[in-house]
Amino acid sequence: MIVPRTVIGARFMNAGRMYFFETGPVTDVDLGETVIVRTELGDDAARVAILPTDSPLVMVDPPLGTVVRKATGADLFAMNKHKRMEEDATRTAAEMVRARAIPMKILGADWQFDGSSLVFFFSSDDRVDLTELNAALAAHFGTRIEFRKMGARDETKVMTGVGTCGRELCCSSWLDKFSNISIRMAKEQDLPLNQSKLTGVCGRLKCCLIYELETYQEVKGKLPKLGETFHIPTCVSGSCGTSGCATTQGVNVPKEEITVTLADGARTHFTAAELGVSFAPIPAHTKGVGTYGSDEVPRQERPTPVAPPTDGRKKRRRRGRRRGGRRAGP
Repeated sequence: MIVPRTVIGARFMNAGRMYFFETGPVTDVDLGETVIVRTELGDDAARVAILPTDSPLVMVDPPLGTVVRKATGADLFAMNKHKRMEEDATRTAAEMVRARAIPMKILGADWQFDGSSLVFFFSSDDRVDLTELNAALAAHFGTRIEFRKMGARDETKVMTGVGTCGRELCCSSWLDKFSNISIRMAKEQDLPLNQSKLTGVCGRLKCCLIYELETYQEVKGKLPKLGETFHIPTCVSGSCGTSGCATTQGVNVPKEEITVTLADGARTHFTAAELGVSFAPIPAHTKGVGTYGSDEVPRQERPTPVAPPTDGRKKRRRRGRRRGGRRAGP
């Protein structure tokens, strides 16, 4: 039996993973308010994203810790101080990496609120030995050092940037989890298979390819398919005397209409409403409370495959003897 408990959902980063905390004595909090929470690693500051509720259905993960108090003015001052310290720590760590010629890139740093640990985010194509670097950083900052390796998408999330739409990247502004994106999503939305337009700043397929996918699947699944022959609404019970008086030539999903060619060769348009087709409401793409699983960093993704350049000539299949066979005599 699931016992209801009062929890809040909070994030440590602007678009970071959602964690749940037992409210304890703190219940009067507002969305976006900063609270001090206690975890196994120590005290830290988090921003409230889900208000306290008695329903256990809100929780995806078990509570990570307990809310200690609402952030005071002194706490906010300490947070700003840590933010400046993180920038200095990133530069210091990058200089140590260059001095030791370690094949890695320091992306950022994160001080624990109580100063008990310092986490460095990095990316590297190779497996690197961080023992010496860890000891040097621990001696320099006088605290426990942790390293977290980031994938291509996570690197862009930390570094942030602007997308081709002209807005801040979704992964940096609000997206708290990555979906599995495939080229099939672009095909189902009839997008041109142009790598430069489908690839994001991170070098992977854009996360926004999944935002309208369900709408395209819903509309294209109920409207007549390309090349399909059917009877138009004015043709009652096949009065035209044919197996179908219209053939679908094109589907416009945003307008929810199709272009058809009639039996007399004329072209016209029909909307879904004129065809008597209705669609179920598609929920907005969730900003949700999903998680990466047991790890904050999702699995490494493979680069988008690119077809090798060809000179337009087909390779001829070389004929030879089969394995284990004998060459025919003269």
